[in-house]
Amino acid sequence: MKYYLSIIYFVFLGVNALSQDIHFSQFNDSPLTLNPAATAQIPFLDIGENMVRAGGNFKNQGASISTPYRTYSAFVDGSVGLPRLRRGQMGFGLLLYNDNAGDGSLQNTSAMFNASFTLGFNRRNTFRASLGFAIGFINRSVDVTKLVFDNQWNGVIFDPGASSNENFSTNSIFAVNFNFGGLFTYEINRNLFLQAGASLNHINKPRTSFYDDDNRINQKLIIHANAIISTANNLSVEPAVMYSTQAKTTEIVLGTNVALSKKDVQLILGLWYRLNRDIIPLAGLRYQGYKLAISYDVNVSSLSAASNYQGGVEISLIKVFGRTNRGIPCSGFE
Repeated sequence: MKYYLSIIYFVFLGVNALSQDIHFSQFNDSPLTLNPAATAQIPFLDIGENMVRAGGNFKNQGASISTPYRTYSAFVDGSVGLPRLRRGQMGFGLLLYNDNAGDGSLQNTSAMFNASFTLGFNRRNTFRASLGFAIGFINRSVDVTKLVFDNQWNGVIFDPGASSNENFSTNSIFAVNFNFGGLFTYEINRNLFLQAGASLNHINKPRTSFYDDDNRINQKLIIHANAIISTANNLSVEPAVMYSTQAKTTEIVLGTNVALSKKDVQLILGLWYRLNRDIIPLAGLRYQGYKLAISYDVNVSSLSAASNYQGGVEISLIKVFGRTNRGIPCSGFE
């Protein structure tokens, strides 16, 4: 019975790899994949304060079933004040990511240039709005020699030497990609920070078919919000939620981190939930502009009999350069 469940689970993962984008459980620690408007948006960053941020993410999932699905990303972004526009700020960033899925080494590689514009609406710019866009390319490739097809089944075994009768026109595709997003930020005071935004990815629906047809990547809508609530006991609570929908598939991740400060170090503990799929515990540290976080997806869906409750480990590392010494930043965006 478990053998058949494993097959079902493998097919489920494969379908998601083909029809959906990469997705990180630590979505706030991958800001440029979350929303182009989040480019160079760092909580409690004054407009006009020039900053640089760099980070990377790694996720490994599906190892309990078959060949693991590995996702890598790296980004760098920064803010630039506008001398002639006291309430305005530009942000620029570069995002690279690669997703390697399944036995056929289905590679999804992308390079995106992000830009954002932020405008403050009150005297101290504590209420502000940002618009962002991203432009770049997507490359999808597959190693067909590692795959087997139904026509290669001779009734007893799979014969890799037999013709697959598949009419692949190419095994590597390049396509241009466009994303757009908006973001609202409200710093009510130094103890309460609110942020919410939305983004639309693949506006132009890039064509990514290995056959001579018009198969395209579906548009993906992401809606997200997060907050930072600081207390008098060197404690901050950082709830967040993310909703995405693509190709009639939805994903909801919600939860919170709790950060405890002692001198210049913060210990982070969190608990997150991907609706109907995963429970995600998290642990991390912040120190002198660095943030390191490790989480694990515990699969609790109806397929847990095949996955044995195993999902995937995820690691994020972010460094903020040049911040003035105003205490330890307290947000999942850093």
